[in-house]
Amino acid sequence: MKRLTSRLTAKRSAFGVLLALLAVVAFAVPIAAITWGQKDTSGRYPEVGDIVYVTSGGDTGGFCSGTLIHPRVFLTAGHCTTPLAYYWSLGAIEHVSVSFDADPFGAGATMHEVVDIVTHPEYAGLKPMSDPHDLGLLILKEAVEDITPATLPSEGFLDDLRANGLLGHGTNGAKFTVVGYGASLNFPPPRFYSDDVRQYGFSEFRALLPGWLRMSQQGRTGDEGTCYGDSGGPTFWESGGSRTIVATTSWGDAQCVTSEFNYRVDLPGSLAFIYGVIDGLN
Repeated sequence: MKRLTSRLTAKRSAFGVLLALLAVVAFAVPIAAITWGQKDTSGRYPEVGDIVYVTSGGDTGGFCSGTLIHPRVFLTAGHCTTPLAYYWSLGAIEHVSVSFDADPFGAGATMHEVVDIVTHPEYAGLKPMSDPHDLGLLILKEAVEDITPATLPSEGFLDDLRANGLLGHGTNGAKFTVVGYGASLNFPPPRFYSDDVRQYGFSEFRALLPGWLRMSQQGRTGDEGTCYGDSGGPTFWESGGSRTIVATTSWGDAQCVTSEFNYRVDLPGSLAFIYGVIDGLN
């Protein structure tokens, strides 16, 4: 099932709706959710979390998904961190946290305080370009000790998969896992609703581009995918009992039923940005 742009909770406020609208208008992108997938009730992807904000007026909402990649570093999309940092700097958002609970607004959910928001210095919005650097990082106040961070890819990881003949499509095509929080998609689309829980699905490979991993999310062919609210969430390559985060949810078609374009983490510029921030914490 899919998620809505700038994932809002059932408790969403007028301010939260404004944030969602601004994200869509300013960046011309659906911030996505999982479509045709399933809820992560067994805690299969504990390293995937939801960004939660509290406004100066005390309203609470969810804003994009992401992944723990270091005990104090949470990876998400640049089109998520840019508006989030802006409203935080104005004081309109008072607190930003990350929850790794499957239901971040359920009883007993744990919040991890965010102390800094860093967007890739070359991010320039999701304009038509081969490499928009659509990455952002949240720095947590304290290390998360009970969750193992996701494994980052080596440089050119996806290129190596293609060179080794592992990125076919069609019969027995390569499948990637997408995970996130947000509104779900009913049929016939677009009929969105919010249930505010972590979900996952499997998308089939379609093309490897200079900055993007493009995948199918057509339910009629058995594919699942992302939609509004899953932005920043991970795309995992799972093989031999291990999984590697190879991309983050970036954009797709407005109805969330055709294809998704997820920004590559295995690019030299992506990894240099990530490791540069991590090294600065040590």
